[in-house]
Amino acid sequence: MSSKKVLVCIDDSSYCKAACEYGVYISKLHNLPLVLLNVVDHLHISKKVDLSGNIGFGSKETLLEQLSLEEQEESKKLISKGRTLLKTFSEYAKEQEVENLFSLQRHGSFEENLEDLEKETFIAIIGFDKNSKNLEDIIRALALPILVVNSEFSPIKSILMAYDGSDYANKAINEATKEPIFPNITRHIVNISKDKQSSQKLLNEAKNLFAKADFEVHTSSLEGDNKVEEIINYQKNNSLDIVAMGAYSHNRLKSVLFGSFTSKMLEKAQKPLLLFR
Repeated sequence: MSSKKVLVCIDDSSYCKAACEYGVYISKLHNLPLVLLNVVDHLHISKKVDLSGNIGFGSKETLLEQLSLEEQEESKKLISKGRTLLKTFSEYAKEQEVENLFSLQRHGSFEENLEDLEKETFIAIIGFDKNSKNLEDIIRALALPILVVNSEFSPIKSILMAYDGSDYANKAINEATKEPIFPNITRHIVNISKDKQSSQKLLNEAKNLFAKADFEVHTSSLEGDNKVEEIINYQKNNSLDIVAMGAYSHNRLKSVLFGSFTSKMLEKAQKPLLLFR
């Protein structure tokens, strides 16, 4: 049995409760400890103190004191709010009979703290809405499965895997066959390409990898120009519960210039995304 833990990021996102529900679900599915993590980020930008113009004689000390007091007050509020959230979701997890439960409040950034906990984490679960910040940095920072929750909780009975033969896509299949996060579910694999022969070759490779682990999969080759829309439409048409895919290439410049496929999926998807780095 794995000694790793299921980690849920607890914040004020719209889907934090759903993220916690998925955490409970996966924790019980694998009989793994559940960790609820709240991070207090002390990056403070003053809304009250006027920082424009020149600082007059004798004003510097006063300004610094105002900023310090303002930051202390904001930190206290964030700590209190985080503790309240942790208490609420800890009580929920206990009601769901999670036996091995940990509640952590740390300071700094989510990506720094998740990196610190990475080696002992089976999967990280993050609620995501339009107000979420730094998600790309968090995903890029970690080399572990990340479940991005963007809708209400629903038990996972089927999964769609987008496969393009890349290292990240192969890692997703490797994880899915060695230590599947969602075992005993219906699996669909799609590849999007106008080159039918090449597409079918990739799909056969993926299918063979699953066959070695005695998993049955359904494969489909799609041809559309918009890969994001093709994947989302296939997921909707087949009523699949979740989309799994490799996340973000190493080339940040290319992502900036042409847009990242991962970022577009995060923007458009209406079902949770299981991301592999």
